[in-house]
Formats: sequence, C-alpha cells, structure tokens
Amino acid sequence: MTYEWQSPSVMPSKRVFSTPIELDGQLYVLGGCDIKGTPLDNTERYDPVLNQWTELENMPTKRAGTCALAAGQAIVAVGGISTSQQPVDVVEIFSCDKESWKRGESLPEKLLGLAGVVRNGKVIVVGGMGVDTKPKDYLLEYDAVTDKWMSLPAMPTPRYATFTFLINDNLYVIGGRQGKMPVKAFEKFNFKENKWTKLTDIPSSRVFSVYVHHADNIFSLGGLATEPKQGFSDSVEIYNIDEEKWKIASPMPTNRGDFAAGCVGDAIVVAGGLGNDGTPLKKAEVYHITNDSWTNIPELPSSHCSCAYIHFENKLYVIGGLSVGGPTGSVAALSFQQ
Repeated sequence: MTYEWQSPSVMPSKRVFSTPIELDGQLYVLGGCDIKGTPLDNTERYDPVLNQWTELENMPTKRAGTCALAAGQAIVAVGGISTSQQPVDVVEIFSCDKESWKRGESLPEKLLGLAGVVRNGKVIVVGGMGVDTKPKDYLLEYDAVTDKWMSLPAMPTPRYATFTFLINDNLYVIGGRQGKMPVKAFEKFNFKENKWTKLTDIPSSRVFSVYVHHADNIFSLGGLATEPKQGFSDSVEIYNIDEEKWKIASPMPTNRGDFAAGCVGDAIVVAGGLGNDGTPLKKAEVYHITNDSWTNIPELPSSHCSCAYIHFENKLYVIGGLSVGGPTGSVAALSFQQ
C-alpha cells in the first residue's frame, strides 16, 4: 500500500475557513477569511484534468464558514459569518451553467455554524447559532426550484458546528457545540417516519473533533479536551451503525484538532491540524480499520490547519487554511495505490 501527496496548482486566494464543493468533476471553493480575519466573497473553481483554477463571479455576500451544497446544477450557499462578525440569513445560488449568482429565500433567522446534506435534490440544514449566540434546533429543507424553505421536526438537542451524514435515508447528526461547550449528543432523523431518535452519546467530550463516515461506521477523531490543560486529544471512537454501539479504538499517534480527515484506500486518513505546541502540522497518519492500527504516511508538502478538505476524484484534497507563515492557497491531494 502506497500513499502519495501531490501538489495541484495553488489556489488564487489565500484563505481560511472556506467551503469546498464538488460538482460534475469540478471543485469549487467559496468564501473564507483573509489574513486579517475578514470574510471573503471569492468563488474559485479547480479543474483536475487541466490542473487549473478559474476565478468566477464573486458571491454577492462576503462570508466565512458558509454551508454550501450542490443541488442539481447549482451550488446553494446558506448562512455563515459576515464582515461584521455576525451570522447572516443570506441564501445565494450559483448556477454552474450560467456561472452567475442569484439570491434565494432567506433563512428564518441569521445563522452561522450550519451543517447539511442534499436529499432528493433538496438542501437539508440543521442547527446553527443565531445573533443571540444561542444554539438552535432547526431542521430545514430548501427547494431550489420553488425557492422555498420548509420546517421539519426540530432536533432534540440544539447545537451548531455539528457534522451530518445521510445514510440509508436517515440523517445522522453528531457532535457540535453549545457556546464553548462540546455536545456529546448523537441523534438520527428518519425521513420516512418523520421523527428523531436519540442514539448513544459520543463516549468522550471534545470540541473541534472531526467525524468521518465509512461503510457501517462513523469515526470520532481527536479534538480539544474540555479541560484546557489536557490539550488536544488523540481519541478515536467508532460507532457501528448496524450494532448501534460505540467502541474505543487505538488512539491517533499525534494529538490534534482542527485537521483534515477522510477515507482513502479503504482506510481513515488524518492530516494537518493543530498540535499541542500550537503550530500547524504537516503530519499525516492512516488508521487501518481491519486490525485497529495506525501507520505514519508521508507528511503534507506544507502545514495546514483551519483548512478546507474534501474527498474528490478518489483523493483527499486539503485546501488552503493556515500554515506556519499565515494563510495559504496551497493545495495537497492524497492518492493511494495498492
């Protein structure tokens, strides 16, 4: 088994907290923050065949941390944080055919920290934090054809900055925050039955953890312990969807938070992030599911934290973020060969 990092063309904009989306074999990156922490409106597209970036029409609204999802031939950007450092209710739709933006119906309130999926061509978003700084219990559905939002049954646990996975027509919502405190709640919404089910809580309490879905498992990785003196965690916890049980797995070799993770070569890869010395990391490691073991793999070409990441073209792409020298536009793509 061989893992290899490639260095695609550098993204035109150096930025952190941007949002990546794949559509029709192209990679789009929206918004984020510049070196001063000011939200951006940049919209850029990467063509992996040409190894080339194209700067597209900017989003009408500058924002970071937007929840962006591909629905049909459009990208729907929902909420985020504005240049005033406040949540926004703005919904904007980018037509990939026309290469232009238009405004959609706004959210019911200004929200940041949304997470979402696409189901049957409709955008589903959950949670969020409002201007009042309170976590929300929203479950909302947006139809880009009718340009209308619809409310679905509220989540049992209000939260923001959560992770979501659509598995067998169930929406799994895991982790997140309420203020500065981590949320251990793990819940599932069944669309057919139109109801929520509370699942077993995440075993340990951490913020800035990363979650990955692969096959019948959801992986809870790393993050910052609730006791500051404990620093970043090496914890690995695995939830089996069929058995509806958690198990504790072998810890990561490197304690880290705010990192990139995904499934490459039927194994879980973690890369970059922040370590306990407070500097961005280059280290990358792979978890072998079959024998519950970790292996070091080649380091990232440069350090990354607060970066965008996405599984794209059978590779894990790590995009921009913060490097040792500040915000970066560098891109790394991890490939695997048997």
